[in-house]
Amino acid sequence: MPVSRRDMLKGSASAAALSMLGSSPLNAVGVFKKTEMIPHATHFGPFIAKVEDGIIKDIIPQKTDVNPSIMIKAMIDRVYSDTRVKYPCVRKSYLEGKRNNKSKRGKEEFVRVSWETALDIVGKKLKEIPRENIYNGSYGGWGHVGRLHNSNIVAGRFFNTTLGGAVGTDGEYSNGAAGRVNPTIMGDMEVYSLQTSHEEMIANCKVYVMWGTDLFKCNRIDYVVPNHVNDSYYPKYKKAGIKFISIDPIYTETAQMFGAEWIKIRPNTDVALMLGMMNYLYNSGKYDKKFIQTYTDGFDKFLPYLLGKGEDKTPKTPQWAANITEIPANKIKELADLFVSTRTFLAGNWAMQRAQHGEQADWTLIALASMIGQIGLPGGGFGFSMHYGGGGQANSGYRTTPGLSQGRNRVENAIPASRISEAILNPGKEINFKGKKIKFPKIDMVYVCGASLLGHHPNTNELIEALRSVDTVVVHEPWWTPLAKMADIVFPSTCTLERDDITSGGTYSRNVIYAMKKVIEPVYESKDDFEIFRLLALKLGGEKVEKRYTGGKTYLEWIKGFYEKSDGSAFKEFDDFWKDGYVEFDIPQEARKYVRHAEFRADPIANKLATESGKIQIYSEKFASYNLPDFKGYPTWFEPAEWLGAKESKKYPFHLVSPHPRYRVHSQLDNTWVRDIYKIQGREPVMINTKDAQNLNIKHGEIVEVYNDRGRLLAGAFVTDNIRSGVVAIQEGAWYDPQDTQEKNPRCNAGHVNVLTSSRPTSQMAQATSVNTALVGIKKLAKNEVIKPYKSISVPDITGA
Repeated sequence: MPVSRRDMLKGSASAAALSMLGSSPLNAVGVFKKTEMIPHATHFGPFIAKVEDGIIKDIIPQKTDVNPSIMIKAMIDRVYSDTRVKYPCVRKSYLEGKRNNKSKRGKEEFVRVSWETALDIVGKKLKEIPRENIYNGSYGGWGHVGRLHNSNIVAGRFFNTTLGGAVGTDGEYSNGAAGRVNPTIMGDMEVYSLQTSHEEMIANCKVYVMWGTDLFKCNRIDYVVPNHVNDSYYPKYKKAGIKFISIDPIYTETAQMFGAEWIKIRPNTDVALMLGMMNYLYNSGKYDKKFIQTYTDGFDKFLPYLLGKGEDKTPKTPQWAANITEIPANKIKELADLFVSTRTFLAGNWAMQRAQHGEQADWTLIALASMIGQIGLPGGGFGFSMHYGGGGQANSGYRTTPGLSQGRNRVENAIPASRISEAILNPGKEINFKGKKIKFPKIDMVYVCGASLLGHHPNTNELIEALRSVDTVVVHEPWWTPLAKMADIVFPSTCTLERDDITSGGTYSRNVIYAMKKVIEPVYESKDDFEIFRLLALKLGGEKVEKRYTGGKTYLEWIKGFYEKSDGSAFKEFDDFWKDGYVEFDIPQEARKYVRHAEFRADPIANKLATESGKIQIYSEKFASYNLPDFKGYPTWFEPAEWLGAKESKKYPFHLVSPHPRYRVHSQLDNTWVRDIYKIQGREPVMINTKDAQNLNIKHGEIVEVYNDRGRLLAGAFVTDNIRSGVVAIQEGAWYDPQDTQEKNPRCNAGHVNVLTSSRPTSQMAQATSVNTALVGIKKLAKNEVIKPYKSISVPDITGA
């Protein structure tokens, strides 16, 4: 169904013209239109799509969404985007079988082929290349919120049921460091756990410390479906008179909303600040000795390091911390005194652990919270998820829908998240990982369904080098994303509005099950990822393997089965649910009294933690046994390779941070009109402090170059007082746009921040991403430089299209 964005604009103009005719007889034509109101849900929120004669005309928020995001309105533009992949395509020199064609990835035209041809090519490669040499890069579940068509799950199910598996990803980008540390320290990852309820926080908290946490912005979206209920609580927090403190190099939208006191910390120095507070609390005797004795383990083994009686002979005093963080020593003492004198909640974030030595961030914050002694008390303690998925909302206690099973992956080798480029470029290399040695596999095929490896992976130029070294790159995509342009074979996928599915919301409240009804038929020649994999399974193993993949069920049979395994079926019959679009559960009043770790505090023996001692591990014997130079058995300050205190800061004087975007989910929606709200001359904004901009003679709204040894990009200068001097910020997720593909490391014309970030691991323990450890320079463009048009949201040349 070839409907373009241009056609949609024409249709809108025609409708406007008709409306001006008033009582013209032409208005009667409308009675012959077929109008449907179809429920659906996404990571941006639940809604009703208004469809006329098979074309989406409007997106209307669903009533369970308390404060709908403008992002749902961009769904129409996304469906009919000119960037849609319309047909199966194969890169020209790959199709021709030319030698050294790999070096032309991302540089040449594609050829339109039939579905049969594309499936034959991929099927042949899947038979030729051993599963141990295929990397399934279909990472995460942000591509699709449904339980059936989740891109990561359908890809994993295909490889596991058809080939017996493939090389996968070990860990994650979101919490790669915290996920390796927190379970040992707290017996739980903590970053995805139910948080103390808003009701208990509002009634009891006196000081709310947002330690790098942006509550409002990050709760715009959800891993499942957001309800934006948190927005109704924020005025209550403010009315309660809670003191908010923001420890962050950026004075965020949330900090402004609460009028928070701003502690302008140097990036990557939070651990030093926490250690300085702990040293002061210990030496002043103001820490909670009873809590440390009763609920923690190994404090005595941590103490020598804290007091400077260990190997480094350096007491972690407030002045020591001040020299590193540039927060005055008296302020550090003042904050520590405040925290122990009243009910204080430390709201941690995920960005701190996305830095070199990121394993230390959560661990040290937990240790500080232990010395404050309020863990398990209403309105006190710590939490790492108040900014995510409706953190703080009470849980309904009802079962939502399960999802499609992936089956068993018989390929044991997996690559740690953030090590993909290194692994591809160094087959056979041994590295330390989680206390053991692992060896990188040889990767000949990269297969990505519904994910953007070229969007979320650090050091873009290194990744492109890696992608140009493998035999074959296959991508399923609805749009010509930067990764699709780098592929050999591109299958045109449907987008969420072209599929039937089922899902739930929110991550913590779990109080709604949503019908994700197909809104329109697939456009052009696109097919569901599930269907593409079904066809490949049929090609590889006939009807027997095909049935093993599909389970012998139709989409609606799968969806109905998921629903019937939930508690939704006790409230509504499936047909009524499917018609209404949702079923909602009440949240019990008792659930609104939830306090995280309260049971542990009440009885640490009966409710012991799943740790070495059953208590909070200030020191871990297991971690100490790893004997690594960059990861010890207790919370430790390690100087980052790139920070404002390093020698390299003379060459690159700005610390770059890359927060989540305000109007996207990572790279999603960068090809829609929403970009016009915030882009500067079509480029991603770079936040820069007013005085820094004045020193460089940079004006708000002009295009500048941001650069380091890894790459260069163009961005639009956003000059503001709401960022610390010496720090610049570029939101992650802009579509990569190489200005000159013939250059080895071309400048990005769109502001894709990972051109500048480092693939350096957090440590030899977690091997997680450290994108927030990066130094850059920034400069005005030459007077005579002509800025070329950006092409990030254009399609490649396609022969036969």
